[in-house]
Amino acid sequence: MFGVLVLHMIVGADFGIVGREFSVKQKVYIKIASGYISRIYESKPNTVDEYFEECVIVPGFINMHTHVGDSVARERAYGLPIERSVAPPDGLKFRILSSAPKEKLAKGIRTAIYEMLSSGITTFVDFREGGVEGVRLLRRVVEEIGINAVIMGRPDSSRLEDVLAIADGIGLSSINRYRDEVLIGIHKVVKSSSKLVAYHASETRAQREKSIRMYGISDIARGVKILDPDFIVHVTYADRGDLELLARLGKVVVLCPRANGYFGLGPPPVKLVVDLGVKFCIGTDNVMINSPNMFREFDFLVRIARIQGIILDPKCLLESVTILPAEILGLRAGAIDTGLYADFFVFDLTRPNVAYVDDILKAIVLRGSERNVVCTYVRGKKLYEG
Repeated sequence: MFGVLVLHMIVGADFGIVGREFSVKQKVYIKIASGYISRIYESKPNTVDEYFEECVIVPGFINMHTHVGDSVARERAYGLPIERSVAPPDGLKFRILSSAPKEKLAKGIRTAIYEMLSSGITTFVDFREGGVEGVRLLRRVVEEIGINAVIMGRPDSSRLEDVLAIADGIGLSSINRYRDEVLIGIHKVVKSSSKLVAYHASETRAQREKSIRMYGISDIARGVKILDPDFIVHVTYADRGDLELLARLGKVVVLCPRANGYFGLGPPPVKLVVDLGVKFCIGTDNVMINSPNMFREFDFLVRIARIQGIILDPKCLLESVTILPAEILGLRAGAIDTGLYADFFVFDLTRPNVAYVDDILKAIVLRGSERNVVCTYVRGKKLYEG
């Protein structure tokens, strides 16, 4: 449901995850002023506009990789290989996008955004197909609803400069499609505009092998060398050398484990990523194949990590969907702290799925569900109420 922006209000709960250290505090009261957190009270103020008993206030999740435009094609690709499903230009996804009416696409995008809000996501980063018109369509829906969105356009059907004029950056699919000189040109234009650039890399073994065959180097290393990306998506088939390079350069990867699993691809190299100190965020990828739900992504990722021989710290996972992506995107978000956006959700600790979990961070990350989300605020505006 939509909410009305209140310039000044105080929201409280029995618990709150406060600051960049994610300290779990009792009896937390947040003052919201013009969309920002202006104060966090250590004791109950004289007036409290809304209070949530047996709940915890949680920083809003940031979904670092989506394709919401294909929301109208949910499960149309079930059982198909990735190339027939989402590979440009002739995959099922692109045939649907080119034939569906704009308003149908807009309605599909709205449903995806509502689903994200209902699971605590307050910001998403979308690789938007369709050139200028694709970006405009998504921008219109986002502004109608009020969620935060970072829109990474594609120059395939429009001039690069025209896409950049209305997008927040450029998000490329496999860079095997582009010659070195084209990528150099993209890099120059994007960096001169001070916007973001990112790309898919080594999502499949075939993509990786094609890059090595054509250019003598992996698509991960080639893209880092030429594009100097702000982040890289997938790296499912990265080897140790690639990940050592990314760690040395401080590059961030976005893991999309459930999307990999949907297409029968290998799991991301979580253990190597962690062992080598590569910073990672999490994305849910295409809505046509995956629900945009971070709780499900946490659940899948911790099990992959355990199979690979490591135990992921719940605090590390929470950082990967809050503080770290906010830093990469340059957003005043990612934590319950003064001066940052009032982006948060209220998590119900009384639901059966978190019963007897005595650690609130573990309850959220390891057992949490959209059923626990009572309401979600974006820049101080309540956009969802369960």
